[in-house]
Amino acid sequence: MAEWTHDSGLLTANIGLTAITALLTCVAWYFISAIRSWYHLRQFPGPFYASFSYLWGYFTMSTGRMHLRLAEEQEKYGKIMRIGPNELLVYDPQTLWQINNVRSSYGRGDWYGSIQFDPYGHSVLSEPDTARHDKRKAKLAAGYAGKGAVDLEAKVDSQLAVLMNLLKTKYLGKGKSNIVDFSRLIRFFQVDIVTLAGSGEPWGDLATETDQFDFISIADSFVPFLHSFMMIPTLRDFFASKFFLKLAGPKHTDEKGMGRFLGIVKNAVAKRFDEPDQIKSTQGDMLDEWIKHGMTRRECELELAVQVPAGSETSTTAIRGIMLHILSSPRAYQKLQDEIMTGIKEGRISSPITNEEAKRLPYLQAVINEGLRMVPPAITGFPKKVPAGGDMICGKFVPEGTDIFVNLWSMLRNKEVFGDDTEVFRPERFLECSEDERSELMKSVDLAFGHGRWQCPGKTLAGLELNKIFVEILRTCDLQIVNPQAPWRCRGYSSFLIDDFLVRLIERA
Repeated sequence: MAEWTHDSGLLTANIGLTAITALLTCVAWYFISAIRSWYHLRQFPGPFYASFSYLWGYFTMSTGRMHLRLAEEQEKYGKIMRIGPNELLVYDPQTLWQINNVRSSYGRGDWYGSIQFDPYGHSVLSEPDTARHDKRKAKLAAGYAGKGAVDLEAKVDSQLAVLMNLLKTKYLGKGKSNIVDFSRLIRFFQVDIVTLAGSGEPWGDLATETDQFDFISIADSFVPFLHSFMMIPTLRDFFASKFFLKLAGPKHTDEKGMGRFLGIVKNAVAKRFDEPDQIKSTQGDMLDEWIKHGMTRRECELELAVQVPAGSETSTTAIRGIMLHILSSPRAYQKLQDEIMTGIKEGRISSPITNEEAKRLPYLQAVINEGLRMVPPAITGFPKKVPAGGDMICGKFVPEGTDIFVNLWSMLRNKEVFGDDTEVFRPERFLECSEDERSELMKSVDLAFGHGRWQCPGKTLAGLELNKIFVEILRTCDLQIVNPQAPWRCRGYSSFLIDDFLVRLIERA
């Protein structure tokens, strides 16, 4: 008995010693890894914890104040700062033109793997291989540009007609419910435009003011989690792994959630591929154009899956942001409305306004560009990887393999480019300058849609919407912010989530 007790004591001691050894090994491994991480980019300033841990980025993103926190930090550390063990953040436009141009040898960072809206394959938005990305984008280009049978302007006009009819019949006039959540209404509008342009049929959210397929509710619940874990490579790799997807990933047969959305996309593509040829050629939408350019059924599914979330959320943010700043600036509001009314009286504005007519309205263009500057469609993300041999960025050598993130929020508030009053919405900055100066301002604002090889393919459609929607709304009604102290609820992650933007609509004579 005494011998057994002695042996069990030795066993317990050995187990305890093994556990302590394992713990000390883990601590030593983490300590060594942290030092190596810090040393890798030691010459770049930034928050201390970000130099050896990804938790700084995770917790900063999860606050919903990412844009404000990064601006505060970059104010302290300058145009280039460290935000992770292998990540740098810049807000210098010259750097973006350098790494995004079509001849650049920079590739996409591993971050892109977490923006697979169909988690079982890559779209042009998430494709990490540059050659495959370029090949896919070439097939998509005609559809996104509105070429062939795709009349993007007509599609925008058709949904503008639905929007204006809804405003007139439900919200304008005596006895009407003239307070509307503009943020939600524009989401319905945008989802219907994207689905109409992409697959030839709008979901019908706008006319019924209903989230028909629960897409908006899915996005609102998913975005904070998605954007936060994207900051931690280990989590990114796990949630995108075949093991996790097989175990808990969405399926197109699911009745709700992301799986239901994938099922809707799959059915839309299947219907098109299974239709007779004579029906295919009359669709006049992007999907039809993609098929003409040789895209497979699976490629079409992947591209439609990314089109709705990426195409709807970015343009929705732009429209909301511009509208808030118009309504918050009485002088700009009046000048824009005067330009619109004068254009109508002089016969320079049709009903609805055409894209070409809108381009010839200088104050409208200034308002759009200044609004994009104040609330860019994206905040940060989309990192590019420094190529072999390293590169010079902002006057410093950056080792190869480093991920370079862009801070669009701070870049579009860069006082060196836009002047000392960058926090003020002042469209006149695009008018009270020389042509060369305006060109430089415009080049920086255009970076909100990417640049070169990585430019957003939906830029043409977004431009059509922005050129039209403010004119059509302001020719019909006046708007007033319902709650000036808190006009909306805005949370900033890699992009914005905006809701509760209540406005009062007043019918114009």
